[in-house]
Formats: sequence, C-alpha cells, structure tokens
Amino acid sequence: MSLALIAGSHADDEKSLTVRDAAQLLYRHGIGGVFVTALASTAVIVILGPTGKPGLIAWLSLMLLTAAARAFDLVAGRKRREVGDWDGRAEMRRFSIPVLAAAAMWATLPLAFFHESNQVERTAMAMIISAVAAGGATVFASAQRLCIAYCSILLLPLAVMFLTAPGRENTILGSLCIVFLLIMLGVSKMTNSAVMSAIRLYRTNQTLMLETECQRQRGEEVNSELTMAQAELSETLATLEERIKTRTADLQREIGERERVGRELARLASRDALTGLYNRGALTERLDSELLRAEDANESLAVLFLDLDKFKDVNDVKGHDWGDHVLREVTRRLTELLPPGSISSRWGGDEFVIVLTGEAATCAADAIGEQLRRGVCDPISRRGETVCVDATIGIAVFPDHGRAADELIGAADMAMYAGKEDGRGRVRTFTRVLANAVRTRHLLGQALHEAISRNELRLEFQPVVSAGSGRCESLEALLRWNHPTRGPISPVEFIPLAERSGDIIPIGRWVLAQACAAAAGWPGDPAPAVAVNASVAQIEAGGLLDDVHTALAASGLDPHRLHVEVTESLFARDHEHIIPTLVALRAMGVRISLDDFGTGFSSLGSLQSLPIDTLKIDKSFVDHVEGKSAPIVTAIRSLAYALGMEIVAEGVENAQQAGVLHSMGVHYFQGYFFARPLRSEAVRAWLLERAADERQYAAPGQRNATASQI
Repeated sequence: MSLALIAGSHADDEKSLTVRDAAQLLYRHGIGGVFVTALASTAVIVILGPTGKPGLIAWLSLMLLTAAARAFDLVAGRKRREVGDWDGRAEMRRFSIPVLAAAAMWATLPLAFFHESNQVERTAMAMIISAVAAGGATVFASAQRLCIAYCSILLLPLAVMFLTAPGRENTILGSLCIVFLLIMLGVSKMTNSAVMSAIRLYRTNQTLMLETECQRQRGEEVNSELTMAQAELSETLATLEERIKTRTADLQREIGERERVGRELARLASRDALTGLYNRGALTERLDSELLRAEDANESLAVLFLDLDKFKDVNDVKGHDWGDHVLREVTRRLTELLPPGSISSRWGGDEFVIVLTGEAATCAADAIGEQLRRGVCDPISRRGETVCVDATIGIAVFPDHGRAADELIGAADMAMYAGKEDGRGRVRTFTRVLANAVRTRHLLGQALHEAISRNELRLEFQPVVSAGSGRCESLEALLRWNHPTRGPISPVEFIPLAERSGDIIPIGRWVLAQACAAAAGWPGDPAPAVAVNASVAQIEAGGLLDDVHTALAASGLDPHRLHVEVTESLFARDHEHIIPTLVALRAMGVRISLDDFGTGFSSLGSLQSLPIDTLKIDKSFVDHVEGKSAPIVTAIRSLAYALGMEIVAEGVENAQQAGVLHSMGVHYFQGYFFARPLRSEAVRAWLLERAADERQYAAPGQRNATASQI
C-alpha cells in the first residue's frame, strides 16, 4: 500500500520533481564550473598581469571570492539534499545568484581593461571569456534562463567594446563574439530540451516501475502494455543519452574551431599585412619581453631603426604597386641577412625596427647594420624595370642608451635622423651629444613653425649691380630669423629644417608676398627687380603659381620685376612636375635664375631643357677666381653665352675679384664689395643715393675703391 501511495505521489508531482531533478543536475556539475572560473581568471592575470594594469589584482580577488561563495553554496546544497531539505525552485534561485555574480565579474574585465590593452591581450581576453561562456552553455543546460543570462552577460559587453573600437580586427572580433553568443544560445536551447526530456522520461520510467512493482505486490498480473512502455522508455533514454554525447562532441569541435580562429586572429593582429613582419604593437611587446630577459641574464640588446632613402621617389614616380614590391623585397633581404634570434618589424611606411639579441647585439650591431644597408642598396627589379633605394640606420644599445622599449626605439630613431642630416645612406650609433643636437634641432623646428605668427621673420635685400654701368638691376630678398632667446639664426641652419618639416611652403609664401610689396615701393626708372628664392618643395607642392599670382596682384608689382631663383637640387627631381611651373612663370613675365650654379646636380641636358634666364656663379668659385677657379668661371661664361643666359657672380668681396670677373665677361655682381644686405626700410635711401652716384661710376677693374667708398 505504501508503494501505491508513493506512485500516486510521483504522478501528482511530476512537474515539481522535474524542477527538483534539474536543480540537482546544476549542483552536481557546479563544482567543475567553479574550478574553470578559478583557472580562467588566473590565466587572465598571467596574460595581462606583466603589463602592470592597475586594478587587475583587485578584480582577481573579487573573482576568487565569488568562486569561493559558489563552492560554499555547492557544499551546503549537498547537505540540504542529504537531509531532505530540498525545494527545486528555491535551489534554482539559490544556485543562480553566485553564478550571475561571477558573470558580472567577467563582464567588468573588458569594461575596465579593454582600452589599455593591446590587440593580442584583447584577443586573449576574448578567447578566455568565450571558453567560459561555452562551458556555461553545457554546465547550466538544465536551467535555460540561467544559461541565456550567463552567456549574454559574458559576451555582450565584450562584443560592444570590440565593435566600438577602431580597426578592422576589432570589428571582426566583435562580430565573432555576437555570432558565438547566438551559437551558445542555440546550443543551450537544444541541450536544455534534451536534458529536460531525459529527466521527464526518467521520471515516467520511475513511475511505470513503481506501478509494476505495486501490481506484483498485489498479486495482479503485470500489464503487458506497461512492460512494453517501460522497454520503449529505456530504449529512448539510451538513444537520448547517445544524442547528448554526440551533441557534446559537436560542441567541443565548435569550441575548438572558435579557439583556432581566435589564435589566427591574434596572429594576424600582430603582423603587418604587406610584409608579414611584426607590426608596431607586437614589436613593442616582444621588445619588452626581451628587455626583461636581457636584464635577468645581464646581456646586451641592440635596436636598429632603418628608414629607406629615395622610397618616396619610387612611390611618387612608379606608383604604389612598385612601392609595395620594394617593401616586400626589402623585407626578404632583411630576413635573409639577419642573424638567428633577431626580431624584425615594419614600424610604418618605409621604416623598419630590428632587435638584435645575444652576441650580435654585443659585438656586431654596427657591422650588421652596414650589411643590412648594403643589402638594401642592391638594385630591385620588376617586369624588366629596375630601381635603387638606400637606407639610413640608427642603432641604440641596452642598457647604455635606455632601459625601456620606447627609450631605445626613440634613441635609435634619433641616431637614424642624425644619419639623414649627414647625407643619408649612413649607419649611426646613438650618443648623448647626438641626442642633444637632435633635440635642439627639434625644438628649433617647433619654434620655426610659429615664427611667422610671432613676427620673428624679416627680409633683408642685397643689391645686384651691372658690371658695365654700376646700376642696381635687382635686389635679392634674404630671409632672416631673430629667435626670441637664441637671437639671429643663420639661414644655413633653419632653411633645411623648414624644408624637411614642410614649413618652407608657408614661409616661402610669406617671403614672396613681403618681397613683392617692398619692391612695389622702390624708386627708379626703371625701378630694380626683386629676386626671391623658391624651394623645390614649393614647386612640387603645386602652389607656387598661385602664390606668385596672389603676391603680384596684392602688391601691384609688374611681373617683369620679379625674379624667381631656384637651386640645382631641382635637377635631381622629376622634371615633368617642375618644367610646367617654370614655363608658366616665364609666360607671366617672371624671370628664372639658377642659384649656386656648379655646386650640385647640374647636367647640360637638364640645363638645356629647363627655362632658365640667369646663372648665378656660386661664391666658392668667386673666392678663387684669380686662381684655380678661373677655368670653371670661364666655362660657365661660355656655357651661358651659348644658351643665351645672363651671369651673376655671388659673393664678390673686393675690387680684384670684381676686375677679374668683369674681364671674363660676367654681367652682374652681388656681394659685400658693393653692398651688404639692407633692411627693408633702408633700401629706398640706398637706391636714391646709388642713382646719384651712377654717373661717377667707373668699371671695377679701372678703379681702386674700397667697399666703403662705393
């Protein structure tokens, strides 16, 4: 009779018993979840801890406290089950509280540490949290709502952080987090359905067994249909168990594939897409690790900063496909030449950073640097065409030049920059003297950037006089900079800074406007012209024509009274971008002069193709015109006559030089012998005085005058 009552009780409370069984499954499998939480949170510390993120230890402490609370509840739940104090719904709620608290702690991990983590750390974080979510989808299968809440709390904040962060890698990882969450929700639904079906079948089977036992005790014939139902249930349970095993294996394969994709994304996130070398972030991480190892082992370490020379010309003239080919070929050569154990990266653009360890860093960094430079210099071929690039390399050594990654890379960069200053194609090792010089130039460059707005720039004008009449034909505008603390700074020092930084373009525009405005007020009939130096950078930037138009229109200066002077560096450039500008200037009436002729890249073919009106003989030849430079000046004179050009001799400082040059047929003179550079406000008075003296002027070779007398 008691068995019949028990059977009736099971039939009446089947739903309640199902919930009770589901709660028992949660508590039975819960200890594994606690262990995984503790293990995974410790793995987070191992991965993120070395970067010294504040608050990480506090997060781990709270996570372990949450895991301890879950473990305590599991032990208490076992005791409640043993004494019969077990309410399924209440146990479900009791179990869910610490589980959701743990999920919330996992959610704070990306919210607190995402932005200060690098790409590799973010990817590792995503893999760990995804693995924890996958485990929860299985462990909490008997409580679907809990499973949905747990996976959502873990993965949604992570997905949002990735999707809102810049970069294609972050977008991919964020999308994968969303896809993985949807997969986990689907898996939890199917697994929950299978588990609950198994529980209901188990309870039904138990009820049938009780009914059969009751019939046997009453001496009744056992119902054959009941026996058949029991057999079918047993078979169904066996089938269901097999399906659960199969689905679990599928889930494990899905998780494995997710981890494989995560590892591949982590690898891609650390590599440069074009060259396959480490990218900037990954190189910094590797260098940090190598520095720790080198410090522990008391070893040296060298950082090489390599910048390609002439690469911009290849990119601009040949196109980006050629540029990419050059970068890949340079990468191949560097990889072949570097000793084993070296770490190489593409730092950005045409820059590479290389880390040498062991004996290579201690004894052979300079030699390896020179070997790399020579390897880069070899011609690079593609589709029957060939280009050549060079490299400038800076070297910094740990611990002499820095103890942190950014210090060493910065020192190597400074050394490379100094090599560029010395003429490129160099290997330079960092020194403190070099650092001070680079830092001084950097500060000077920053001050130069603001020199116009601070009214620190001014113009002086040096006359160019006719060799035959002594008349002032033009005045060259010379830029001067009076630094607020250093005082006057030579153009030889600040003009190259302006050209490298690009400040030469606004400075050149300012000079052009000021010179034209000043010349418009000069006296004379005709009034002298003004000569303005134009950097090749101004011409290549494409704005020189507009600047000339604007300056002439604003000042009202006749275009024939403007001379534009260019240097021989334009011979080393692509004439297709330069000639049209010079031709357009001449069409406006502006004259073109070639400054410092004979000191740079001139070639007869280029000289013939460029629209040049005047050649200016460099002072270095004028200084020795009475001796070894005489044949050179004679050759320049003959060349200018043949091409229909006029000649100006620069830097004439005495009567002897003026006399020799005049006898050689030089047209015009410029130098201290005739006048030092004049302040803008002094030009008018000088011109009026000069005009009064012109009728008394005699040829320089026929008078013995001093500079003060003229």
